[in-house]
Amino acid sequence: MSSAAADRLLGRLAGLLEWHGLGSAALTPRPRGGRLTGEDAGEVAGLLDRLAEEDDGLRQGRSPSSLIFGNGCFAIGRYDAAYTVFQGLVEQRPDDFAVRFNLGVTCLRRRRPDEAVDALSAALEIDGLSAPAYYQRGNARDDLGDAEGALVDYATAIDFDPLLLQAYYNRGIVLNNLGRYADAIAAFDAVVTLRPDISNAYLNRGVARDELGDGAAAVADYDEALRHNPDNADARFNKARVCYRLGRYDDAVENYTAAIELRPDDVEAINNRGLAHDAQGKYSEAIADYDAALGLRPDFAEVLSNRGAARESLGDTEAALADYLEAQTRAPEFAAAYYNAARLYADQGDIAKCAEQLSEAVRLQPGLYAEAESDETLGWVLDLSRMRDERRKD
Repeated sequence: MSSAAADRLLGRLAGLLEWHGLGSAALTPRPRGGRLTGEDAGEVAGLLDRLAEEDDGLRQGRSPSSLIFGNGCFAIGRYDAAYTVFQGLVEQRPDDFAVRFNLGVTCLRRRRPDEAVDALSAALEIDGLSAPAYYQRGNARDDLGDAEGALVDYATAIDFDPLLLQAYYNRGIVLNNLGRYADAIAAFDAVVTLRPDISNAYLNRGVARDELGDGAAAVADYDEALRHNPDNADARFNKARVCYRLGRYDDAVENYTAAIELRPDDVEAINNRGLAHDAQGKYSEAIADYDAALGLRPDFAEVLSNRGAARESLGDTEAALADYLEAQTRAPEFAAAYYNAARLYADQGDIAKCAEQLSEAVRLQPGLYAEAESDETLGWVLDLSRMRDERRKD
């Protein structure tokens, strides 16, 4: 291949990278690790292979055009190859900001946040005003569990570029994870001000509002999230959960149903729809949901206990007791299953088994003792147990 032909290939590769917004110098990586796909990815792969056949130094970071080559590898998800290129370039061009920056974001894609912090810190020593470098280092610090360090980097990135939407968004996520919900709301406010159509910004702001006890505002945010993306399953699920808590059981069933249509294997949504049916007194519908949930996850003790309660409401105490005992087998530390079994044994007049089950329930969850004391039958069993223990002491 002639030098002119190689230059044309490099020019084509650089043009594709610029056209798709990835950059032919410092990368502008897409959120969530997005890469080129389809025909565009195929063309880039073909260009990379032809260029590598002509100049092996491109792959080792020893060619003047290696930076474009490494960016092409990054663009189609060849992160190990991109890492090799950028590492080689660091040795050749240690003071090149783009090289250090690209190495850092490549380390993030390779799930090496410690190396990413080092590379991005080196990039910031070269250009201390780079908002993207602070933003990406914030991502790396978040991946390392350094939430406070991430927040500092996101804030610095925003100071240098007040329009850097992703920094506001990620800052909101970190603040939610830290339980700083009011601050998270402010971050997501900034996101929707810059881009009113981002469904997940409303979703996450709704989470923060829900955690602060403002269920109505949370539902409004989930509705807005769904307006921008009707297929946002998390918004459907979260809205259903808040509606259930607010006693809006019809709305809860409707939204859990929509969530299940989007994610048919969502066991938690199926179980929760069963609870909403249960709250409406539709016990047969609830049992059908619990059966479906157990078909997907047979060891889900909470669902077994929920099915037991529905069966108990229908008067099938034998099947209910079997569910409570099976829940204990699946999850030996699940206190509610022992408590519910104790109630049924008390109703059957089997005081010994009732006392045994109740003792285990209280051992696992001491707060159940007060609840048992207020129950007419279980309180009597506790009295008998206390009398028995006192006789043994005597």
